[in-house]
Amino acid sequence: MTRLPSARRAWNVPAVLVAAAVLMAAPAYASAPGHGRPPGEPAVQVTIGSPELDIATGQCAGAPITVRLTNPGEQAVYADATLSAPDDLVLQRTMISTYLPAGYTAQVAVPVMAPLETEPGTYPVKVSAGRSTASASVAVTATAPDPSGNLARSASKISASSVHSGYPLCGAVDGDTDSEHWGTSTGWNDGNSTIWPDWFELQWNEPQTVGRVTLHTLNSTRYPVARYGLKDWDVQTLVDGQWKTIASVRGNTQGVVDTAFEPVRTNALRVLLLAGNGGNDYSRIVEVQAFAS
Repeated sequence: MTRLPSARRAWNVPAVLVAAAVLMAAPAYASAPGHGRPPGEPAVQVTIGSPELDIATGQCAGAPITVRLTNPGEQAVYADATLSAPDDLVLQRTMISTYLPAGYTAQVAVPVMAPLETEPGTYPVKVSAGRSTASASVAVTATAPDPSGNLARSASKISASSVHSGYPLCGAVDGDTDSEHWGTSTGWNDGNSTIWPDWFELQWNEPQTVGRVTLHTLNSTRYPVARYGLKDWDVQTLVDGQWKTIASVRGNTQGVVDTAFEPVRTNALRVLLLAGNGGNDYSRIVEVQAFAS
């Protein structure tokens, strides 16, 4: 069962004492040239774990590069690194700021994604930290249509009302419908217990014909649907800028629910999640699938 992260305790400490503590804790060279590098110390070195990366187009078909920042000096430093890439790629972050103890190497994974419209080819990603630079070569291939006709796998954008740590958006459109894999390799979970409604949305660059949605909610040996699965939801499509409900499910007790309706043409579809079967309710989706019929 997923749990919300614990709330942080608020401390009522006078601002003057906080400022004094920060100044006392900061290294004496924190304001030295080079963002904390003492004069005469060797510069931070940047490398990339693997200089070659293969990905396919689509929000959920990317992969990370591993940026390594090494402090070869004898004193700790603060280090910044910037990342850049052509507009054909999307980097989850373009800046890394970190504290490096003497002789320490920090490793940071930075996801790289190519939108569906990206042309197949090879694209560079460059990382710079001061005078030190490194680059990776990203080979992009086009994602083929899902052989089963599942339109969710070709959505150009996937979004949700919230995301729980460890249960990413892509976990609900990765092709894995097995609830036994929940929490290890598949599934999306919202981030707000007992707060309804939630939603999970698919968007396409071009209108699609949708006439059936299959929702796999959590139903495993450890997490049965009667306690952990979804109970009530609506299937909606975007019509003239407004969400229109085209099908509803109420009182569900099944792990897999196939909902058919009159086919519609739309650029966006979402599942509006209204209630779960448990007391400490979250929205839990193992997989969402959309078909023409």
